[in-house]
Amino acid sequence: MMTESLQITHADLDGFRAIGDPLLDERIAALPTASVREMLGELWRSPTLPEDPRFRALASAIPPITLQERGLIETGQQVFALYGPEVLLILGCYSLPAAYAAANGVQVIHRSRRMQDDGRRRLFETAQWVINVMRPGELEDGALGHRSAIKVRLMHGLIRRHIRDLETPTPWAQGFGTPINQEDLAGTLLSFSLAVLRGLRKIGCRLTVQDEVGYLAAWRHIGGVLGVDPRLTPQRVADAEALATLIGQRQFRASPEGRELASDLADVIDGLFPVRSYGTSLMHFFLQDNVFGVNLVEILGLRPANWTRILVQARAVQKRFALRWLPHVPGAVRRRRFLARIFAQKLIAMRNTETERPFEVPPYFSERWRLRP
Repeated sequence: MMTESLQITHADLDGFRAIGDPLLDERIAALPTASVREMLGELWRSPTLPEDPRFRALASAIPPITLQERGLIETGQQVFALYGPEVLLILGCYSLPAAYAAANGVQVIHRSRRMQDDGRRRLFETAQWVINVMRPGELEDGALGHRSAIKVRLMHGLIRRHIRDLETPTPWAQGFGTPINQEDLAGTLLSFSLAVLRGLRKIGCRLTVQDEVGYLAAWRHIGGVLGVDPRLTPQRVADAEALATLIGQRQFRASPEGRELASDLADVIDGLFPVRSYGTSLMHFFLQDNVFGVNLVEILGLRPANWTRILVQARAVQKRFALRWLPHVPGAVRRRRFLARIFAQKLIAMRNTETERPFEVPPYFSERWRLRP
């Protein structure tokens, strides 16, 4: 495995902002506008890649990517198998709101909103997708995780075209860069990988260097399937941290669109806990001292954490103590995750309000996490 240090400059990232998906964009540009909208609707309604020959034609243009780091990828997926409820919690309270802080990239999310409950739907779909790609064995060519990643790549390409076709509220501004460009994709990938690792450490999860490298390897492979340039998917944790800081400095700043989406998401997260505003306090907890090196709480304009921040801090101390004894106390792994399990259990109770499709956790995970069907 190559371990050279990643060298990415501002000039490099300026160039990446002009690049979307060279493999698919030209093909999608040739589609009629009506077909693009129809295909997006099909993708949004379907839990898997539709059988429509138009999708098969696009997917066939994507060359297979060999699992070159199979052992490392399996290590990363086992991290998710162990800490899945915590990861889902971090996704909602850290990864998703961090994406809203990218003032240019968030314009795509805001313009492609489909429903009033966008925060709920986005949390549902993101958590489901992560479960699909992180189950061991599912990144093999043709498996569920691999197909889920291909579906997202096609969706990105179609949204990229759709956004440029839209004339309202205003035409797409060139200053935003190419919609869903390579820099924005890299930032999102880091929020799903490096940010999750740092969130796990923040609550006391015991991760080895191999665990962290494996988790990055899994997301590096997923990034390859999504069409992210390999130069933007670091192999080393230090390189991932440097890239996250650079992207944070370049792209993260306050925007009305980002603050609106963050507020919607905070309402959704709060609604998943029995104590009022506990979710907002959790978001404050994870977004402070983040991997992007900026003040995400201020950028997103999150409402202040109330007294429940004391509960969050106390729970974090308790969790760190419990996790410290995981290797030594029989059954501690299954007993440790009360609030994280509440969050995951609430996700299971959700349905995608557009399709009435239920949230699905395979037995492989639900048995390990002690979740009810």
